[in-house]
Amino acid sequence: MAGEEFLEKLKKHLTDDLGLRDVITEMPREQGFFNEKIIWSINAETDYEPFEAYETTDGKIVAGYGPAAHIGDMLWDYLLDKEKYADILDYRALAKKRDELLVSLQDKNSWDKYRNELSGIIEIIEKGDEIARKASAQAGIEIKHVLPTPPEKNAFFYASFDGKGLSDDAKIEKIGKAWLALYNAFTEISKEEGEILEKWKAQIQEKRRKEIAPQEEEFAKAVSELLKSWTSTWCSYEISSEFPGFEGGSAKWMVRTRGEPYVMVFETEDGKVTVAYEAFRTHSSISIDHKRGEDADKIVMELADKGNWPKYRNTDLKDVIERYELGEEVARKASEITGVEVKFFIPRKHCHDAALYTVFDSRDMSVEKKIEMIKNLVDLLGIAYGEFKRADEEIKAKYGLKK
Repeated sequence: MAGEEFLEKLKKHLTDDLGLRDVITEMPREQGFFNEKIIWSINAETDYEPFEAYETTDGKIVAGYGPAAHIGDMLWDYLLDKEKYADILDYRALAKKRDELLVSLQDKNSWDKYRNELSGIIEIIEKGDEIARKASAQAGIEIKHVLPTPPEKNAFFYASFDGKGLSDDAKIEKIGKAWLALYNAFTEISKEEGEILEKWKAQIQEKRRKEIAPQEEEFAKAVSELLKSWTSTWCSYEISSEFPGFEGGSAKWMVRTRGEPYVMVFETEDGKVTVAYEAFRTHSSISIDHKRGEDADKIVMELADKGNWPKYRNTDLKDVIERYELGEEVARKASEITGVEVKFFIPRKHCHDAALYTVFDSRDMSVEKKIEMIKNLVDLLGIAYGEFKRADEEIKAKYGLKK
């Protein structure tokens, strides 16, 4: 064990001279970052992350500060975005994939394999390595940037030096230098991480935009403005959204309102335009009203098959079937009255909700004709939606539903 006098002097230097707080010297860490055996350890609070230092049984002194780059969090967000329209989100499978990528990225020889797909993340790793090399040269102490090994998720900087033969004062001075070098490295990577991530996201968005003709983006923007004026609710549009169409394909562009009534208009690659009113939030109702959060994706998929309705008709989920049947009846009547084929969409994916909708082929239509058709269908479906909502409120009241 290290002498109490040494630890007290180290604590005093960190607090009085370097401004750290709440320094703990009673072995807050029982083994090193890399599972080394240690003879002492300290932990100090800073304005951001804790600063730690320890000495191994073979006389090596190590200090660490971080996390540096949030590599695991970035990979998680990236994988989650890729799978956002999957039938079911398997979070355990995503976590496994993230951890596999973390392990793979520790081998620099694998970077070329992932550079196209994960260019932003690899750039951040390279920047962390560069910052560590620069900090080492400036401080005269070895600084390294380390990628996480699962279950750890984030990179960190650490400093190390041989403490054998050094006096207590010399050790304390070098630990102080290590702290300043690590803090500067942390500050720099924090700034660089945000800038690199923003640039990477912009590159991904630009790549998607290039897949869509500029005139289609202008059209989506125009529909967004018009839909806002028709419905009096805030509206947004997405280009190359990859949102899966109700009848196959994925959306080239999509416009949706952000308040009731929830209206969605999108065009798939085959030129088919879908106009839809969200009937009710199926997934939220099953998750919240029926407290089936973990099983909600599975139940949504099962209820998409009418063959499973008898299984659920006498359970607490019978209200979902009643609402589906109501939607189908409203769509049937609207079709009979208007001569327009109105359908009721029963969702299969977590990204979809039950909806009243209709589809038309916009190929060979002028922009003006296309806009006119969308406007007419928004009005027509609005009437059907009103009929659905009046009856649906009775179902919600009967079962005490919120969603």
